[in-house]
Amino acid sequence: MNLEWKIAYGYVIFGSIMLVIYLFTHNYELSVAAEIVFIPFYFFHSIRLKGIKYTAIFFSVSYSLSFIMEIIGVHTGIPFGKYSYSHILGPEILSVPVAVPFLWSSLLYFSSLATRGRILIPALLLTALDLSFDPRFSMHLWHWAIPGIYFGVPVTNFIGWFITSVLIYSILYFLIKNEDSTDINGLIFYAVLGFFQCVEDVVVGLYLPAIISTIIFASIFISGYLTWYNKNNKTPYSLNFPDNK
Repeated sequence: MNLEWKIAYGYVIFGSIMLVIYLFTHNYELSVAAEIVFIPFYFFHSIRLKGIKYTAIFFSVSYSLSFIMEIIGVHTGIPFGKYSYSHILGPEILSVPVAVPFLWSSLLYFSSLATRGRILIPALLLTALDLSFDPRFSMHLWHWAIPGIYFGVPVTNFIGWFITSVLIYSILYFLIKNEDSTDINGLIFYAVLGFFQCVEDVVVGLYLPAIISTIIFASIFISGYLTWYNKNNKTPYSLNFPDNK
């Protein structure tokens, strides 16, 4: 296993340690440390795996476009719904924390590594992650003007995440050359990251969102693994019969 993937699983261990600390201290700001460390880890991983040029293009496009969409969203409610950020995430520009597009960029990156698809499928994977963490983050990091039906989150938020992701991935599709190979570690890490979000939901008492997300991430992993297996091996259900001569 390459170093970038070893570091990736090391990050999950670090996040688990921060989660344990939160259980004993209930210091939410300290628990955000895992999200903060996620950003430099993302840059390290991308540069190691994809190179500096790829990382620069991917980050510049994803950061700038997600920032624009967040600014539009905060001030108009389109396309996510009307919301506002708390001050936990630090400095802001036009009411949007400068840290938020970093989160967008990193999650867009790791969602893209989990599939060969380049636009719709990774956009769905990213939206699936938001199904898990948005009800939890909405408790502290941002607040909805009108709480929605999905554990306080409006359905428009998930539509907005999908639309924004499709837009960003579509532009990246024309700027970054397609690659024919897929590393199974991308799918595994995505699933582990998703399941970790489910554990965090349980810790703060969001049991039903955790159950729903666990089912979603398990389904994504199983379908993704079978797709990867069938592309790299003989299908496990096929029978080979000798030719009759």
